[in-house]
Amino acid sequence: MMLVLNRTKQWLRKNDFGYKKAYIRPMMVPEHVYVLKFGRDKKINSRVIVKYQHSLLGRLKIKELDLRLHGQHNPRIFKSEDELLVYLDDHLDKIKLDAYKHPERLLDVQPD
Repeated sequence: MMLVLNRTKQWLRKNDFGYKKAYIRPMMVPEHVYVLKFGRDKKINSRVIVKYQHSLLGRLKIKELDLRLHGQHNPRIFKSEDELLVYLDDHLDKIKLDAYKHPERLLDVQPD
């Protein structure tokens, strides 16, 4: 079985996010699609979409990672999992509060 986004899954578990995964194999294009949906409190409304191909030797070649937080229409696109994890770390407070849809929730947060 392939290991896609292992470090991202570890990051999600460490920050108390739940996740579900799914594979989509389109018929007309050579790319495969892996979808990792995540969220908190039974609201799994954010997702990472990975477009990848297999090389001739059977290795995975990731084309792009699309991050859509809380139902965004315009995804953030990353070239590697490292870039994705840096972005998630930098925006953890907004992601936890669902503040992309509700910016007023960020005002209620008291700094530690």
